[in-house]
Amino acid sequence: MSIALGAPGWSDLTSHDVEAAREFYTGLFGWRWVQRCEYNIAFRDDTPVAGLMKPESDDIPTAWTLYLECGSTRRATERIRALGGKVIIPPTDTPGHEMFMIAEDPGGAVVGLWEAPDNAVFGWGRAGALCWAELHTRDGAATDPFYAELLAYRQEQIGEKGGAFDYTVWYVGDQPTLGRFESGLSLPEGVPPHWQLYFQVNPDHDADAAVAKAQSLGGEVLREPSDSPHGRTAVLRDVVGATFTVIDTARRTGE
Repeated sequence: MSIALGAPGWSDLTSHDVEAAREFYTGLFGWRWVQRCEYNIAFRDDTPVAGLMKPESDDIPTAWTLYLECGSTRRATERIRALGGKVIIPPTDTPGHEMFMIAEDPGGAVVGLWEAPDNAVFGWGRAGALCWAELHTRDGAATDPFYAELLAYRQEQIGEKGGAFDYTVWYVGDQPTLGRFESGLSLPEGVPPHWQLYFQVNPDHDADAAVAKAQSLGGEVLREPSDSPHGRTAVLRDVVGATFTVIDTARRTGE
């Protein structure tokens, strides 16, 4: 298996306006698109970095979905139910010979599980591509053991458990790969638990320039650029209504 267990294996966006989404992300990240059946695959430097599709039902919201490599979607189905999660979409084949499923964790966040073939490639951690993902939940006590048992994460607590800043870093091997933020005190009422996806800015852009570019393309700034020990970040909403974060990892400040 070329993608490690628990690592991000894919991400995609559901949108009722595929053309508008394609134009926005092409302008922001320089993505090149290839269409396979009804599915659009984004490439950066000849490496696949994301997918885009129109949902089959009007009830399906516009949103980014993160898919985590699980080794076997069929085994994951049993584990998800045993660990208190729900299966929303059962294991399904893709034209690219992967399998995926959609689940809901015990805290109510939607997450995808991915089963990639041995030769699979996903452009993770590069310019213009996904480089971090963070679970925002109101129930860290339920979600931490769920993901640890399901995907064998080693988890490191940062900040006081149950305190104002309750954050957990999840490791794949020795690599910090994902985060979990218990945001019950800050997550607005009506905003469901969710995975927040971080995309690395292009080399010719810092976070501020990426924000300005997104605005020129019709996007909206939800949180202005701010510094952190991991990079300068900003939260954006694209032209079809999906929320994501841009990060410039070259701009790290503080501890």
